[in-house]
Amino acid sequence: MSDERYVDAPPGGAEGWREAWEQDLRYRPRASRYESLLRMVRRLVGRAIEPEAERQKNFNVALMDLLSDERRALDAAREDLKRDLTAVQTDVRNADESLAQELVRLRELIPISARRNDALIAALDQKIETVDVRVRDLANPITERVPAGSIAPADLLYRRLEDALRGSGAALAESASHYAGLARDAQPLLDVGCGRGELLEACRNAEVRATGFDTNERSVADLVARGFDASVAAIPQCFASIETGSVGSIAAIHVVEHLPVDALFALFAESARVLRPGGLLMIETPNAESLAVTGSEFWRDPTHLAPRHPAALTLLGREYGFAIEEVRPIHPFPEGNRFVATEDDSPSLRRLVEALNDRLFGGQDLRLVLRR
Repeated sequence: MSDERYVDAPPGGAEGWREAWEQDLRYRPRASRYESLLRMVRRLVGRAIEPEAERQKNFNVALMDLLSDERRALDAAREDLKRDLTAVQTDVRNADESLAQELVRLRELIPISARRNDALIAALDQKIETVDVRVRDLANPITERVPAGSIAPADLLYRRLEDALRGSGAALAESASHYAGLARDAQPLLDVGCGRGELLEACRNAEVRATGFDTNERSVADLVARGFDASVAAIPQCFASIETGSVGSIAAIHVVEHLPVDALFALFAESARVLRPGGLLMIETPNAESLAVTGSEFWRDPTHLAPRHPAALTLLGREYGFAIEEVRPIHPFPEGNRFVATEDDSPSLRRLVEALNDRLFGGQDLRLVLRR
């Protein structure tokens, strides 16, 4: 068996074993003093079992091939599984990113929806108040000095405009309560241009003595029927019967924008006369510094003559001896009207958006409080 080949150690892996079986490699026998005898025995036995050994070798080689095929199949399945896992991880990551973006968008939409709902509720409140006023118009008599059935159609028309354009009753009531609170320590109050009587009602609730004047006869008739002290009079006639220094406060809420210049001057002059020292002149008017107001909203009311700028009003106040206590915009526009800057925008763009919002939507009304 000089052609026999040996291995000194077990082969490594399935390929090593296949090569060993295919080339008929054997383990080297141990050295023995009877080596010649053993070699002869192996030669004789080998010839006897040679067919069986060949069959065993072929079987083992086929088994190694089968194991190699299975290993390759397992490797392929492992690679497929890795690719599938990578694809699933990518899909999950993309889904997480999409969900995060959607959550951010929903967080932005929730306050917008809330503001829109608030606006709808305010509009519904205004509609209800309009219906209430119209019912009172039908139920209440007009002032005694006007013959029945001869009330000027313009008065009723202006009432409709006032109901439609002045905003919700809740917002007006809140503003009226503020002025009534200021007048609590400065009584009595004259409400010049009392309109629908929001301030007179707030004064009644705050136990502030108040008298109203208005040129709209239907509005005055409604107020008298509701138990308020109200009379039909314009500026300056409404001050004619008022004694000098006898009044604690005067309110002109959404009045000055309706006045011609001579009546505007008369308002300041007569207020300075009838107010006692320390008395208040409270003015609220559409904010002339807001471009959204002066460019659009102000002109919805055809009875408006001109926006009254805060610089002009404060100058008139000082000219007639008043001290300026408060000048500021109030009643912000709904947030849905304003331009929106996101955190991703540059600082310069955010500053520009803020400046545009201040100039365009800087409060719908102006509040001016002057002290005698």
